[in-house]
Amino acid sequence: MKNIYFFTSLLILSFNSVSQDETPVYNTFNTTRVISSHSTETLWKHELDFRVGHRFGDIGGAQGGAQTLFGIDNSADIAVGFEFGVTNDLDIGLTRYKGAGPYRQLFEGYAKYKFMRQTSEKPISIVGIAKAYTTTMKAATDSTSPTAFTEFAHRMAYSYQLLIARKFGERFSFQLMPTYVHRNFVAFEDQNVHLSIGAGFRLQLTKLMGIIGEYHHVFTDNDLAISQTLQDPIGLAFEFNTGGHIFQLNLTNSRGFGEAQYISSTTSDLTKGQFRIGFTISRIFKL
Repeated sequence: MKNIYFFTSLLILSFNSVSQDETPVYNTFNTTRVISSHSTETLWKHELDFRVGHRFGDIGGAQGGAQTLFGIDNSADIAVGFEFGVTNDLDIGLTRYKGAGPYRQLFEGYAKYKFMRQTSEKPISIVGIAKAYTTTMKAATDSTSPTAFTEFAHRMAYSYQLLIARKFGERFSFQLMPTYVHRNFVAFEDQNVHLSIGAGFRLQLTKLMGIIGEYHHVFTDNDLAISQTLQDPIGLAFEFNTGGHIFQLNLTNSRGFGEAQYISSTTSDLTKGQFRIGFTISRIFKL
């Protein structure tokens, strides 16, 4: 039994440590996010990241066009959150979302751990992230509504992601994002669990500016996808490093932030102009 403990501990240490002969790879992505999804980046120990995000309304379609200044008049979702580096490999965070789907006034808490960092000897970085969500909105009186919460557990949702990324040289990075989302309480014709596989990239154009993008294919029952008009979330963004802030200007068909929203509730159709401008600002403080 002692030998099992010894070899298990040795395996964990060898999996997380970087030997003196290895050169670690940094800045696979510029921030802890691609667009909607997390990236494999973690904060340094005792860093505090203050993040603000905004998604506007549809650029085109019935709710867009010049009458709403191509969506600027409308607010799809707003995010304000704090994230903290407990260690160089462990982050925790708390974010408040306005909410873009049936669930509003959302709080999201998460823990994120880097199991392996890419080095000259290790070809990839691997990160796991677990999230819990709850809504503080008033319960609906209609018993058929997905927000007719009769107990606190109905207000909860969870998501889990495994992030696998590689930096190819100084300009290009690529990431895979298998995702599991579980919502405890949904509408009668909806499903509690959604699985998806996502991919993201970063193309650094200059020292201060780059292009990032991501796409998630959501595995959904065909009848449900048709009845709910569900769409695969997709996004493209310009990212600017101002020295003190990271500013991201994006276009996406996702109305909401957080996996419990954009994985399970994206219904905007790109072909109908139902995509929107959004932005995220990240400011890191060293404590």
